[in-house]
Amino acid sequence: MRKGTKWTLWILGLMLAAIFINFYMNLYSLAYALITVLLLVFMGWGFLAKLKNDVRQHEDHHRREHQTAIDDIDQYTR
Repeated sequence: MRKGTKWTLWILGLMLAAIFINFYMNLYSLAYALITVLLLVFMGWGFLAKLKNDVRQHEDHHRREHQTAIDDIDQYTR
């Protein structure tokens, strides 16, 4: 397991434990704040993954169009 993944799982586990402990201790506002932070982190992570995918799709499309143009030029100049 990579080091970054291990740290992410540890932090996620600690956050979940903190949420359950805060609910047990009747500190609902703190527990809900931690849930909100967790949701915002997951939403940001999803946004970055989607952005990275969109950039890769754009680069692949541009590369395919460029390669097709070069192939057409090579075909007609032979």
